[in-house]
Amino acid sequence: MPLFLITALLGAILSGISLAIFAPYVTLRRISYLGEALSHIAFAGIAIAIISGMNLTLGALIFVSAVAMGISWLSEHHKIQEANTITIFLSLSMALGIILISLSRNYSFDLSSYLFGNVLLISLSELWILGGLNVLNIAFVIFFYKELFYLSYNPEMAKVFRIRTQGVDKMFYILLAANIVFNLKSAGIILVTAQLILPAVIAFNLVQKLHIAIITAVITAIICAIAGFAASFALNLPTGATIVVCQALLYALSFLFKRRFD
Repeated sequence: MPLFLITALLGAILSGISLAIFAPYVTLRRISYLGEALSHIAFAGIAIAIISGMNLTLGALIFVSAVAMGISWLSEHHKIQEANTITIFLSLSMALGIILISLSRNYSFDLSSYLFGNVLLISLSELWILGGLNVLNIAFVIFFYKELFYLSYNPEMAKVFRIRTQGVDKMFYILLAANIVFNLKSAGIILVTAQLILPAVIAFNLVQKLHIAIITAVITAIICAIAGFAASFALNLPTGATIVVCQALLYALSFLFKRRFD
């Protein structure tokens, strides 16, 4: 197998794992819309990077992280409903992105790889970044499992037991933003949310316990990444879309075995 195909396959697997680790938390906290919003907000970050000549991934990461912190701060300090805050930032960011792209002389840049994803464009350096990001994700989940558990199930109870979750919550937002941005090239702005949500809903169809759900989501992501990559190569189909279709099919099948493995 050519090196670029091996790199692409590993990229698809690492991409799936990084999103799957956060998938159960996003689902339990009912902030799946946040994942979709951050992926679309990245469009404005990319536009700013094009205008300024900055690296596209770095520009998107800085902008999306700042917006994620803004959403968290407004929701916490001004008691604005999180859904309304997300909608405001999403609309503003998309409008800003469209304006900046229309003003840019570099509009000829191919944005389709960021909109729809192209795992074949992943480089070796980006593969190492995805690997390091996964190590960071795993360490974060292990070290702050208790805090993340309370944030997901009962954040009010955390206050009763004096469990400090504010700092962990901010780190969660930043890492979620980073995972979305670094997976835009493989999954795309349009499909990254599906890969963030589907592994979790599959897992929770099969199991109940959080730690088992995380492992199940990761295994699901790996299986679908390999199957989707193989199918896309054999049938000459877009890889990201094929992986999402595989996850959707596995989601349908998961109803046949609902809650039998916990």
